[in-house]
Amino acid sequence: MKWKELGGQERYQVVELVRKGKMTIKEICETFGVSRQALSRAMDRADRASVEALETKKPGKKPKGLQEVEIQELAAGKAGLEKELAHWKQKYEVARTFLELQRKLERGEKLAGEETPSGEKIDGRCQRTSETR
Repeated sequence: MKWKELGGQERYQVVELVRKGKMTIKEICETFGVSRQALSRAMDRADRASVEALETKKPGKKPKGLQEVEIQELAAGKAGLEKELAHWKQKYEVARTFLELQRKLERGEKLAGEETPSGEKIDGRCQRTSETR
């Protein structure tokens, strides 16, 4: 199997073969089709990762990543926009109701709560009179 086809765990095992002296660098390079430079870089990265893994760390929660902070900011922004949308929808409905009332007035229709010439109050619902039947 070639070096490029190996996963991280497998590459680490190859690096360990060199470190433990089970195979020489030349044998590894020939067997896995890897250059000395690439193998050397892999060994250096493994060393750095080992040191980093053993470093003392502050106790407690890890600080939030940039993505997580951005997600929270976007969620807060979305909530604000949804609230504003609901507000504008309500304003739109009020304006539409006023427009309907204005059109009724222009057509000479009676509005809900007004009295008819006979003294009856209009309740806002469509009422059939005996004359329209």
